[in-house]
Amino acid sequence: MRTLTTSYDDGIHEVGKIYDIGLNDGRGYIEVTYLGTKQMYGKPMMVFQTEDDEQLIVNQSYLTHTVTHNKGE
Repeated sequence: MRTLTTSYDDGIHEVGKIYDIGLNDGRGYIEVTYLGTKQMYGKPMMVFQTEDDEQLIVNQSYLTHTVTHNKGE
């Protein structure tokens, strides 16, 4: 289990793990792989890869939920 901290850069998502994510406009994406973050116009963006090898870039303020898949563990 992960220990909770007060750091603003806690790294909630793990690179290479598979997640289901939901956005605040009601859209959802199932089984996307988290690749990390990148800067876009000075803001950190979360980068995911879909099953179709398409890149999905999400502004962190639009993310409403994530569900972790524990495949193969």
